[in-house]
Amino acid sequence: MRTFIAIELTPQIREKITSIQNALEKCDLAVKWVKPENAHITLKFLGWVAEQEKIEKIKQIIEEIAKQFKHLDVNLKEFGFFPNERRPRVFFISTDKENILKNISQKLEERLEAIGFEKENRFRSHITIARIKSPKNIDCLNREIKKIDAKEVLPIKEITLFKSTLTKSGPVYEVIYKSTLAS
Repeated sequence: MRTFIAIELTPQIREKITSIQNALEKCDLAVKWVKPENAHITLKFLGWVAEQEKIEKIKQIIEEIAKQFKHLDVNLKEFGFFPNERRPRVFFISTDKENILKNISQKLEERLEAIGFEKENRFRSHITIARIKSPKNIDCLNREIKKIDAKEVLPIKEITLFKSTLTKSGPVYEVIYKSTLAS
């Protein structure tokens, strides 16, 4: 199964994403909007994991790492683009507490490398809003996002392991395991 480790979003944050996407619809962008129920903060993409034994090891690692970090509130900050504004491919909302989330991601990377996963070290705390297919009407997007307040608080209490099933209508995510952060 295809898997990844992430921070789930609250219903309030998902509603915020829906309202942002609705506000930007008027720009007639060449984008694929991320379904708000699928939006998350990826800590580590694992890819294909076939053996149940390896899934159990991943769960243990998540549990160990979760115990090392306390619940925290992350603030959504501003809009951004990957790789950059001149050649946008991904439209996202950034967060603060980048160092704490990066630390969680790095600890996961280190422990997962020991069981055969490639270490990437390219974590950047963000929530993807859309994948950009072409720069059509990007000027409108840039104008409109200046009018939208992206700020919102995301309480983080868990680290979640997801299964991702690719379908014609987009990915379907299913929670496999959750581990609560220390309180």
